Amino acid sequence: MSEPTTRLKIRRKVYLPLLLGGALVFSAFCLFIGNMPGGTLPDLASPGSGVCLFDRNDRLVTRLNGDENRLPLQLDKISSNMQEAMIAAEDHRFYSHHGIDLVGAGRALCRDVKAGRAVEGASTITEQLVKTLYFKGEPRTFIQKCRELCLATVIDLRYSKKKILETYLNEVYFGNGAYGVARAAQIYFGKDASQLSVGESAYLAGLVKAPSYLSTSEHRRAAMDRRAEVLDSMAAYGLITEEQARAAGNQPPRFRADGGAPPFPYYVSYAMQLLKDSYKDSGVFNRGLRVYTNLDPAAEADAQRVLSSIVRKSPAGISQGALVSVAVSDGSVVALVGGVKDYWGHQFNRATNPHTAGSAFKPFVYLAGLNNRTLDVNATIDDSPVSIPLPGGGAYSPRDFDGQYLGPISIRKALALSRNICSVRVAQAAGISNVIATARSAGLTSKLDDNLSLALGSSAVSPLEMAGAYSTLARYGVSIEPRIFRRIEDASGNIIATFRPKSAQVFDCEPVAELVDGMQDVVNNGTGRAAQLPGRPVAGKTGTSDQSRDTWFVGFTPDLVTAVWCGNDENLPNPGTNVTGGTIAARCWHDYMSDYYRKHPEPVAAFMPPEHPLAPETDFSEEPLHPVVDTMASMFGGPSDQGHTDQRPGLFKRVLSHVIKWF
Repeated sequence: MSEPTTRLKIRRKVYLPLLLGGALVFSAFCLFIGNMPGGTLPDLASPGSGVCLFDRNDRLVTRLNGDENRLPLQLDKISSNMQEAMIAAEDHRFYSHHGIDLVGAGRALCRDVKAGRAVEGASTITEQLVKTLYFKGEPRTFIQKCRELCLATVIDLRYSKKKILETYLNEVYFGNGAYGVARAAQIYFGKDASQLSVGESAYLAGLVKAPSYLSTSEHRRAAMDRRAEVLDSMAAYGLITEEQARAAGNQPPRFRADGGAPPFPYYVSYAMQLLKDSYKDSGVFNRGLRVYTNLDPAAEADAQRVLSSIVRKSPAGISQGALVSVAVSDGSVVALVGGVKDYWGHQFNRATNPHTAGSAFKPFVYLAGLNNRTLDVNATIDDSPVSIPLPGGGAYSPRDFDGQYLGPISIRKALALSRNICSVRVAQAAGISNVIATARSAGLTSKLDDNLSLALGSSAVSPLEMAGAYSTLARYGVSIEPRIFRRIEDASGNIIATFRPKSAQVFDCEPVAELVDGMQDVVNNGTGRAAQLPGRPVAGKTGTSDQSRDTWFVGFTPDLVTAVWCGNDENLPNPGTNVTGGTIAARCWHDYMSDYYRKHPEPVAAFMPPEHPLAPETDFSEEPLHPVVDTMASMFGGPSDQGHTDQRPGLFKRVLSHVIKWF
């Protein structure tokens, strides 16, 4: 055989396998590249996934992806210190490679081979971003890694380095529930991302290596060591000087004392709970929803601060609290705080879960008597010992907190001084079934005891329920269910649901006006004197359950209802003396409302008299909802009009329009 023929056969033996192998590799490449995501980065203004929550001023509060809490920021609103620290910590050749750092990968491979194990990673910022956005939770296989590398290259060619770094800083996890640098800056240091110092930036950038481990308080020393490494890297790569690195290293970070709770956590978590319950599945996070709430950030912040301060200064038996504020005009829930202390360790929402009502329930007892005319506001009632036979034998003999009996006293004084025996006598005369019906019409939905102990507030209700029911009194008998949401839009800004106040005239004005007048005596001369606001009208009621386990004050001005509860999660008796709703909760109510009116318009000078002439101006009808959120209508739209009789034709519109006119 000739030499050329032999050479040709050898070439065929060599090249044919290479060609076949190349074809197989190319086919495999086409297969997995065809199944890859599109390689687009989320737009900060209109994120395509997750839920964006907005406050009552249409300002973005947070964006949630599943349980991820983040607030996207443009790169120019993020400290340059933070940008440089992240580049030094994660990818110092970020601006010179095209998504894949071949030099870094080669160096890491050599070190891994030399060590006999994986000791150094080589993922660039772009690769980490790809993994976070598109391959989270995917198994770490060779094919998967190839897909990540390919997509990283595509993104690097498609987007600017500024956009990639911006997206990465908004997506990366820093531990402690902080997704994105905006939340990390707030949670760890209580400041905006634009204000981060060199040392703080190095600390946050260091957490990214192992966020779940380094973010915990018990591993703070390891996190500080990692910070030192980042500072050294920043100096070595010329991002800061040696002097700056030493100065930053010698200045310990000043961490937030409250454990770094996310913004308005109880309000946000409750809003998300309602959304999830409505959609019945986790698909709520895949729709790009824009949810506009009634949250008032200033009121919420004041509520958090005042409630924490009051609980901290209270006797040992008071270790938790809750506060809810509802606008009289339309039922908007402007503030909802469900606890104090570190949110991560106290996520139970006490604002939406029930506590024994105590005497805060008594207004509904008196209203039941006034409403069915078994009680005359000008009458007297006997505050003397009473023993009521029970069906199964024995007797019910209520007593008062002070152990005294005042004899015949006026109805107003009985309510103002929260006399237990008087409340039981009123409930007995009105009928306990009428008391329950009255409370239900006002807005209480919790289970209510069908016995005379209900007259003393033996049942448990939530602060949110209580604020809603008292708002019915503040509107002189017009019920509007408390509302968290205003509207919901899809990712394109199309409105798919609106939530307008759905109202019903559930009580005649006259008995409610008589009750409200008496409830002002509670504040002016009775057990709620600590809640007085100089120059402003206040009506309300204190509440203290057995052995001061629960203390309440629920009160309202002409424009705002606020319910305050203080107690403990173990439902233990309070060992302190003089621990009542009038000494703890009422003081909290006063401090919060005083702060509220420093930042909001003052209410009108007096509660509206029921005989004031009114003109119908506003119709609080509910707009049709998109079918996908049809179930939300029944949840948030308000109580049904069925079963309620308007005892004065046209009075509902006249009263409500007058309230709207004032506010």
